[in-house]
Amino acid sequence: VKAVAGRPVYLSQVADVAIGGEVRHGLATMDGQGETVAGMVLKLIGTNTSEVIAAAKERLEAINSVLPPGVRAVAYYDQATLVAKCVATVTDALVEGVVLVVVVLLVFLGGWRPSAVVALSIPFSILFAFILMQAFGISANLMSLGGLAIAIGMMVDGAVVMVENVDRVLRQSDPEEPRVHVVARACVEVARPVAFAILIIIVVFLPLFTLQGVEGKTFRPLAYTVALAMGGSLLFTLFLAPVASYLFMRGPRRTGAGGAAHEETRIVRFLRRRYRPLVALFVRSRALSLGLFAGVLAAGAAAFPLLGAEFVRSLR
Repeated sequence: VKAVAGRPVYLSQVADVAIGGEVRHGLATMDGQGETVAGMVLKLIGTNTSEVIAAAKERLEAINSVLPPGVRAVAYYDQATLVAKCVATVTDALVEGVVLVVVVLLVFLGGWRPSAVVALSIPFSILFAFILMQAFGISANLMSLGGLAIAIGMMVDGAVVMVENVDRVLRQSDPEEPRVHVVARACVEVARPVAFAILIIIVVFLPLFTLQGVEGKTFRPLAYTVALAMGGSLLFTLFLAPVASYLFMRGPRRTGAGGAAHEETRIVRFLRRRYRPLVALFVRSRALSLGLFAGVLAAGAAAFPLLGAEFVRSLR
């Protein structure tokens, strides 16, 4: 402890020294019914959460088999529930998006044949993304599946352009011309611009691959799945959509003088009648166009502070 006149004073001379317990820093309770012994499983960075949880549950069963009677290790907070809710939420959004896209296609394309060809691009693109996710070790989580949900509307863009052009050329072509030639000619007309359009969408997501740290872990899976899904969409549009168009689509039935029975659906004709006068009005009046632009921009700027800052949608 100290020295007095050159003689040391030892701790044993002024106190009783014994081995005791560690200083307590906290406690754990369970369901408000008293204290309990708690443990925590930590996973390594980059590992699959679902696989770690499954392995931890197997280990708990092995531990419980050798514990004395009356003592059990029980999972108090199981993160698998959160993971399942995340995946279920995004899966529901994915299914709802597919159904909505198919309904819109049926309404605007006006027939089940072109709608079926376009709708086939969705499962093809999703399966293509899943296959490459498995190959690259990308897990199905909230952000990766969210990327697929975001890309649903974009997956069909190229196929819509391809199918609509095939439908147009079939209506305008000579009935005696072989259908395979008509479909091939229609697909070649739009193949290059469609390919560039889809590649531009993929390029837009490339900056997300450069993110590091937490933001990189969060958003890179989304960027990967969007890029993979759009790559599958590009393959479908260029190689499978022409084949499916030839197999499913037919030219319109001709009326007396060789004209087509119909060229547009009722809703498209209705929208076109309303759209053309508005376009003509804004083309004639530059001041009106600029005023509308400024008004919409001001309304967006005024609403921006009221948008909130929610990062993750609620889980069902």
